[in-house]
Amino acid sequence: MGRQFFLKIQCAAVLFFLFSGVAKAAFPNDFSDVTWLDPNISSWSVTSSLNVRVDGSVTRFTHSKQASWPNTTHSVVGRCCNASVWVFIKRNGRWYASTFEYLRPNTPTKMTSALDGRHLKRAPFLVGGFDWKPANGEVYGFMVSGFARFNLNDVNIRERSNVFLYRWGVGPTNNINFDEVPRNSRGEPAPEPEPEPEPEPEPEPECPVVQPDLTNNTHNYSGTASGTLVVTGANNDTAQFNDSVAITVKDDRSLTFRISDESFTAQVAQDGRFSGQFTFDIGGAGVCIVSVGVSGTVNGRSASGQASGQDSCLGNNITFNATFQAQSPTAPDYIDTREQPKPKRCGGPIPLSGILDLLLEE
Repeated sequence: MGRQFFLKIQCAAVLFFLFSGVAKAAFPNDFSDVTWLDPNISSWSVTSSLNVRVDGSVTRFTHSKQASWPNTTHSVVGRCCNASVWVFIKRNGRWYASTFEYLRPNTPTKMTSALDGRHLKRAPFLVGGFDWKPANGEVYGFMVSGFARFNLNDVNIRERSNVFLYRWGVGPTNNINFDEVPRNSRGEPAPEPEPEPEPEPEPEPECPVVQPDLTNNTHNYSGTASGTLVVTGANNDTAQFNDSVAITVKDDRSLTFRISDESFTAQVAQDGRFSGQFTFDIGGAGVCIVSVGVSGTVNGRSASGQASGQDSCLGNNITFNATFQAQSPTAPDYIDTREQPKPKRCGGPIPLSGILDLLLEE
């Protein structure tokens, strides 16, 4: 009986290790359940140690080979960079691997806004009007490697880093489990609907209540933005910029500013001013991302302002300056400045005897 008991223990141990191995045979321990949107480089040697930190608008991809991987000429980005940045995203229960940026030697920072469907550039993260955005609570894997964006034609070194797990909005994690966040048709995380509170019974009014006019109309401003894109450094050039501008303003002062395929939302101040920021991807390669600040004024049926930004890229300094003008067939009637109707006095006139009684009491 002792030998049989010992054999059962051995079998149980073998089964435990077998099933433990099966349970762990998935991302991030291996890449068997990953769909590669860029070339599958899972067999490349892991030679660099990666650490990821999100600092507001900037994300840092610090790795131990950021200075030593060769900085060779690339057919798209020239000699600016020496690494590709990868993200692993779980979408509808399936893990996908895609590059979305390049890294320069000893320069680990990238704009946090670069992690979206426009920079991944492929389905299922960029389809029609769907432009995927990261969501708080979801876990993403990050990795750096030699050049591997779209193809391996320009590969400089066949090495990669470890996969670094990051729970968006929280920080680094070792727990890969999470629930996918629902997204709207534009790819943005959709907020969970709040439960509607039980309505409280309204007291019977003593007289009719005059409701304020809260009609929130939309006013569409259309026009153009024009300016210059100046490049100095390794190359010197000046390019003219002209593009359409669309601005929507509502009576509640909410504003949406759109230029090309970029946009931001803001509020119109009491003096008519508004401001915001968008990114300008020069060349569309995800290398030169210029952060552009916008300041403007809404004045009746007219809107105007300026936009400016600068960046250093590919051995050049890039400066962008533009002004815009837009017109609308209608002007906002801001809700918070409308003259509201005064409620009517309830009840009939006070009788003369009542007035005399009040006077006598005083």
